[in-house]
Amino acid sequence: MLSHFLKPGLLFLVLAFNLIHAQTPNPLTKKYSPAQLKQDATVMRDAIMRMHPVVGVYETRAYYDKLFSDYIASLNDSLTEKQFRIKTKRVIERLHCGHTDIMYSDKYLKTLKKTKFNFPRYYLVPIDDKVYVLGGLNRKQDTILKPGMQITKINGVPADSFYRFAQSLITIDGYIRESKKLYGQMGYSSYYLTLLNYPDTIKYEYVHNGKTHVLKSAAFNAVNIPDYSWRKKDDTLFTKYKRAKMRYRYMDADKKTMHLNVQAFSHRKFAKAYKKIFKQLKHNKTENLIIDLRYNGGGSLTNSTQLLKYLLDEPVKQTSYTTIKKYPLRKYTKGNLVFRITRLYFKLYGKDRKSGDTNFYTVKIKPNKKWHYNNKVYILTNGGSFSASCLVAAYLKETHRATFIGRETGGTIEGCNAVITPYYKLPNTKTKVRIPTFRLLHDVYTKGNTGHGIIPDYETNYTFKDIFMKKDLEMEKVMELIKKK
Repeated sequence: MLSHFLKPGLLFLVLAFNLIHAQTPNPLTKKYSPAQLKQDATVMRDAIMRMHPVVGVYETRAYYDKLFSDYIASLNDSLTEKQFRIKTKRVIERLHCGHTDIMYSDKYLKTLKKTKFNFPRYYLVPIDDKVYVLGGLNRKQDTILKPGMQITKINGVPADSFYRFAQSLITIDGYIRESKKLYGQMGYSSYYLTLLNYPDTIKYEYVHNGKTHVLKSAAFNAVNIPDYSWRKKDDTLFTKYKRAKMRYRYMDADKKTMHLNVQAFSHRKFAKAYKKIFKQLKHNKTENLIIDLRYNGGGSLTNSTQLLKYLLDEPVKQTSYTTIKKYPLRKYTKGNLVFRITRLYFKLYGKDRKSGDTNFYTVKIKPNKKWHYNNKVYILTNGGSFSASCLVAAYLKETHRATFIGRETGGTIEGCNAVITPYYKLPNTKTKVRIPTFRLLHDVYTKGNTGHGIIPDYETNYTFKDIFMKKDLEMEKVMELIKKK
């Protein structure tokens, strides 16, 4: 036996380690008492009510006081971290802020990344509250369910109900539905499995030739579900600026039309990339610039305003405001110094004013005269266009500088809550709540808080066949408009 070869002291350490390891609860199944959950929820509530700039924008302070009081009072049962997170997300969603969310603890995520789960053998997609089969995991073996077949129930539960429940967990700006629909579609196969707790067998009820049939499909065990690509593979003709998260290509031999895909507003190397691109546009006398902001979730405010400088004809203003001078409940968060430096930056490089407890900071965005682009601009958007993407889209829309094609943006036309978004680590579950500190206003929009995004001039609507064939309706439409012009 191993104990014969170990010294007594070392044997004690090994036994102690094994005992501790055996007693350490699995983060995925560990439950927290009502008292612990109430304490976590109270910390979250106090931080949000003391610093979140959306309180009072879409709903009154009294509304949120009652919302959080009722939520805390409802925590009367022990819950796992996952159960607590789902319950909390449904409350946070009512802040109408896409930058606010609750994330799993580090321990939970670390365990999650190593754990195998049961995944389905078929990819499904919801469209207009109906769920369809996209295809099988193995094209040769998983062929009973054909692409386009409608799934009515999964393990006895109506298939569309998973889609609606998933949307209640997705935080958005205002009252926009496009983000919920888009990300509910893309993550559907994960959502319904999570809610069913990853069963060994998945029973599909489906419609074929007007009749309802049942298929029992064994799940496969893996760490992750393989990705199903919704879009065509990357075009090799793109010139890429990887650090700047952007790429471009000319759509014709004469270089009259450029497709510029800004995948995210990166904090790195964007100034050089823009200069090279817009210098090239001027040199080639390019007549049409297509700026693709689909699935661009935002990023650097400086980057987004830099892009606007090459496109706007006149100077514009952009205002941010905050109601705090330092983070409350600082023992649960970090980054207070960064927040204070940001306030100082706005004060030094913009115009500041105070109204009650609120500090407003206004900066000017001035056009870049040397490499300014003066010709036709087309903007592609969808529900994944969020945050800094909406800032760019709102300013170009309201100054009539571009034609828009696609779907309503995921962020509101009037502005969002962002700039600095600290994470509050809750004391017991260690889940992290992201809370923005500034409200960023699009000063070109003067009609108040609508709760809606930028509506395209030409809206696209994807059918199942379009998704299955991986069509790009936005690019098809913009090329049609350019051809007509």
